[in-house]
Amino acid sequence: MTAALALEGVTAGYNPGDPVLRSITLRLERGEMVGILGPNGAGKTTLFRLLTGLMQPIHGEVRIFGEPCRDLTAKRRAQLIGVAPQSIDGPIPFSVHELVAMSRSVWRAHPWQPSHTVRDHRAVERALALTDMSDLRHRPLDALSGGEKQRAIVAMAITREPPLLLLDEATSHLDMNHRLEIMQIVERLNREEGVTVLMISHDINLSADFCHRLLLLDHGALVADGTPSEVLRPELLQAVYHCDIAVSRDPQRGVITVNPARRLPTLPPETGARCHVIGGGGSAGELLRRLTLSGYRVSCGVLNRGDSDEVTATALDVDTVIEKPFSPVSAAAMESVRRMAQDCRLCIIPEVPFGTGNTANLRIAEDVCRRGGRVFIMEGIEHCDYTPDGEAKRRIQSLLDSGAKTWKHTATLLQQLAESDSQVETP
Repeated sequence: MTAALALEGVTAGYNPGDPVLRSITLRLERGEMVGILGPNGAGKTTLFRLLTGLMQPIHGEVRIFGEPCRDLTAKRRAQLIGVAPQSIDGPIPFSVHELVAMSRSVWRAHPWQPSHTVRDHRAVERALALTDMSDLRHRPLDALSGGEKQRAIVAMAITREPPLLLLDEATSHLDMNHRLEIMQIVERLNREEGVTVLMISHDINLSADFCHRLLLLDHGALVADGTPSEVLRPELLQAVYHCDIAVSRDPQRGVITVNPARRLPTLPPETGARCHVIGGGGSAGELLRRLTLSGYRVSCGVLNRGDSDEVTATALDVDTVIEKPFSPVSAAAMESVRRMAQDCRLCIIPEVPFGTGNTANLRIAEDVCRRGGRVFIMEGIEHCDYTPDGEAKRRIQSLLDSGAKTWKHTATLLQQLAESDSQVETP
């Protein structure tokens, strides 16, 4: 049977040289109810725009019920896909009833046909009743609250009676009661009428409750595709969302629930432990931000001016030693950073690309190690050694042999620091 939706090797974005989605291949069978998850910037909105025809892929092909998406007319696409976006921007001079009724126009063969057939009237009334908007049918759309407007948008999408329904954060403005009601409506359309549903959402728990299949996007790549229990694994979610994750299952309903495991570990203001980060090449931005939020007094360097890590460090008032752009670390800059970090007993090394110009920065970690301090090195850094003789890899291994610890994600690192037996002393 022809799939409801098929993407074959799709690469898409707003700049051909820097795509948002990369080589996405997936297939939605007719009658599936699928949730797409991922953090901000993962590519969910770009995928939404791709499926609704607002943009074309750079490479690959999208098919809707076997028809190439690029060949579909706007009218044919509107007949096949009902869209409920997270909002409609701009002033809309229509009542709720007018907005929902206009959605039926895609089924008219000719513009001179009657504007309201019996089937149109029935579809509009059903959509208004299902979304609890019947009593607000004459209310101007601009006079609605955010939640009421969102319910009107969902009514507009389902009154078209499409075989494929796309929800883009369609429940984000709704209160708890109406959020569940909307999802029950969608579930009923899926179960009883065979409507294929693709739901893009930040609400992991809602998606896990109603969707039998989940897709997880991260940095434009499809990193997981499966049942909620297969996709919602702590180690996978932690890698994608960069926070400590607790996954549990309701023993009565069997529904999976996902929550941040704990708050960011935060130091008391009076401690302000010192921490030096060896960054560069954009590797330390998130780390600098999270350490600063957690109350550490952070230093960083040597960094080249214009490096994104330098921009972040400057914005966060992180003590930094700066070298000229594209220049190797000079003896003077190295002396400055060693003086800056001379009392530091905690050094963290993210996935820094090391070349002959910046391996000198590893001296700070070596100094901390000799002083009996703590050094934390990100896993996978061995793949970031671009020195001709493997110098960075050898020095990293020497640090590990001397007691340096490894870390995988920023969230786990912060927890390692919080739970460490030997808290960094304030100089």
